[in-house]
Amino acid sequence: MDDNSQLKSETIPRGAAVIVASKPLVRRDTSEAYLPAMHSAGDVTYIESLIIRFQLAGAMPIVVVTGFGNDLLERHLGKMGTVCLYSPEWSETSIGEDVMQGLEYIEKTCSACDKIWIATPHVPNVEVDTLIRLLGDDSGALIPLFEEQEGEPIVVSRATVSLLAQRLNEGYGRDLIDLMPPDTHRLPVDDPGIKPLFEDEAWASSRVSDDGDIMPFRINQKLILARGKPFFGPGPATLLRLIDQYGNVRSACLRMKLSYSKGWQIINLLEKQLGAEVIARQPGGVEGGSSQLTEKGRALLRAYESLVAASQIQVNALFEQIFTPFLQELRNDLKIKCND
Repeated sequence: MDDNSQLKSETIPRGAAVIVASKPLVRRDTSEAYLPAMHSAGDVTYIESLIIRFQLAGAMPIVVVTGFGNDLLERHLGKMGTVCLYSPEWSETSIGEDVMQGLEYIEKTCSACDKIWIATPHVPNVEVDTLIRLLGDDSGALIPLFEEQEGEPIVVSRATVSLLAQRLNEGYGRDLIDLMPPDTHRLPVDDPGIKPLFEDEAWASSRVSDDGDIMPFRINQKLILARGKPFFGPGPATLLRLIDQYGNVRSACLRMKLSYSKGWQIINLLEKQLGAEVIARQPGGVEGGSSQLTEKGRALLRAYESLVAASQIQVNALFEQIFTPFLQELRNDLKIKCND
């Protein structure tokens, strides 16, 4: 196993991710505004590709700040296990302000998150090993470089978030690089995938297709806690996060496209199998009353997300160890077919 694999299994800190997908781009030929997050990168979109890579690097939670076209984008990400935060003033806010919305959410809900990747959807090809290397660097603020060009994602420590807020108050934050402190460390990486794809659709498509295999082979794992019955996995975890975010079971169910009764079935099964309440209920009102997570509920969510993040790193290492010979043989066969 290589040095990166050793880093993955031993020293990688707990990381969360913020993706700022609130701003449109404008097509050169028609002057039409469009959402770059929804641009196709092979079988997936830019933002799906980036989210999958963050997941493989152990990111938990992944927060997507939406704005322009938020309904379309949030429906698109409905089954990706992300947290979507809408920026209603997206046309007036800076990138930095939208970043801070995501960072404040992570600060509030993930005390175990030591580092945070921050990116736009414009880096769908960044390599998972690059993400892990950036997260494992000791710097409190980091920008990757490829051939002297700054790229994404940037990475900040939890302690650096307050410095970014100060920078924002001083008028910085027109883009990700501008938000970073002046003493930010620049780390050279051998990965052209950190370079944002800002150009028009045709150019961006050629950039993606020229990279060959767009998505890495991966294990798409779903961890499910069980006792007498399976009771807690990605779906219930997302439900708890949304209840914590909105303070209301009905609103959380609407975001997940769940019926209100189905949401309560999930909660009731969870509490029965766990033997403890995870939701503090306050009935009444048109919206079904307010709800918030109990301390047990928050502790369960923290433990589950830590398990997901840590196990993903271990599964990646095992996958690399066991599947590398097979994948190499597969690539060799493809090369032979192409040469014929």
